Amino acid sequence: MAVADLTPHSGGPRRRVAVLSKKNLLTHRYDQWLGQEGFDVFLFADDTSATRAFVNSVPHRFAGVRLFGDWKRNRAVDAAVLAENASRPFAAVVALSECDVVRAAELRERMGLGGQQVASASAFRDKSVMKAIAAAAGLDTPAYQCVNSVADLMDFAAGHRATVVVKPLDGAGSADTVRLQGMDAIESWVAEKAFPCDEPGRYLVEEWIDAPMLAVDGIVEAGGIRTSMVGAYVGTCLQTISALEPSGILMLDHADPRGPAALDYTARLLKAIPCADRPMVFHCELFDIPGRGLALCEIACRTGGGNTNLIAEQVLALDLERAACLAQAGLPVDVPLASARPGTIMGDMLVPHPGRPLAAPVPLCPIPGVLSVTVNQEIAASSGRASKMSQYVIDALFEADDHAGLQRVYAQFEDWLRHVLVWR
Repeated sequence: MAVADLTPHSGGPRRRVAVLSKKNLLTHRYDQWLGQEGFDVFLFADDTSATRAFVNSVPHRFAGVRLFGDWKRNRAVDAAVLAENASRPFAAVVALSECDVVRAAELRERMGLGGQQVASASAFRDKSVMKAIAAAAGLDTPAYQCVNSVADLMDFAAGHRATVVVKPLDGAGSADTVRLQGMDAIESWVAEKAFPCDEPGRYLVEEWIDAPMLAVDGIVEAGGIRTSMVGAYVGTCLQTISALEPSGILMLDHADPRGPAALDYTARLLKAIPCADRPMVFHCELFDIPGRGLALCEIACRTGGGNTNLIAEQVLALDLERAACLAQAGLPVDVPLASARPGTIMGDMLVPHPGRPLAAPVPLCPIPGVLSVTVNQEIAASSGRASKMSQYVIDALFEADDHAGLQRVYAQFEDWLRHVLVWR
């Protein structure tokens, strides 16, 4: 696969850090975050037009840059990191995208570096591993089973009224996740996927749970949660992808009993799951099942999607992405003790791409409580239907005095969008 080398002249010998990135380099200034901390930053990045435009047009402090196509599947990335390490060792590996969690852990182990190792990375990426850990810690999880054969899937479905959810073991953003209702639907899905006979399926099947979901975001260190915020989903990621419905997370009131319950569950899980030897950002999703309580959907060691980081900057006075970058480089993370905006709670909405280009600009929103409305112009101009949560055409940020107020703003904004959006 083609590899682009855009390396500028580097400075004197300093500690080096390898950054693996699929992120927008305009918002993720690894070179500034780490450069001022005494590192030479060597960037290994996804070869996109936006990345090339940044590298070629924006003054930056990267000591070296290499770009790779087909990022997620391109193991030439790993080989390039190891080769560069052999010429001059790295002190750390930084990777903020979920698809790079295991890759970065493998590289750290190979190079003898601190930070998250493979056992921890696998626990946060492999849904069967994380749920086994949760169950062993006495925490509720949906009934589940790894799908290694068609018989596994059929037998599990037969024991759960033939309504199940099937998802990749290491999936993200509900990509390739599907609810199957009835044996006919299951058989059609099996035929569509055409499971190879001599390879593991790499899928998980779970009982279908129709319940609200909560999200807990924050930073964990030494088994304890240092800072956090709790919100309730409007809709679910799966509904967003399957039905193309908007979804979002609205923070809970401080007095809402769901908040402490979700924090307690997440804290117990994080004590049980292997974590890195330094601060880690986490995003935990929990089913809030009436009459049963909380059960694990999944937990990830990265910043939540949508506007989670913008909300954290306001509510926790903390840039979670920068904090994760510094922590993975082995630097301390300063966690503020007080909110940047006491008494204010926030939320967001993500609008998935419907498969038709946006035909007209989105006007200014007049609704009080709507802080911002952002249109992803590249996605808006495309014709591809959303297949994962990151493919949203519009995102909005809200604020209110309480959760009920956030719900009103969310509903008003959703109704306003129905009247102003024009698709081709």
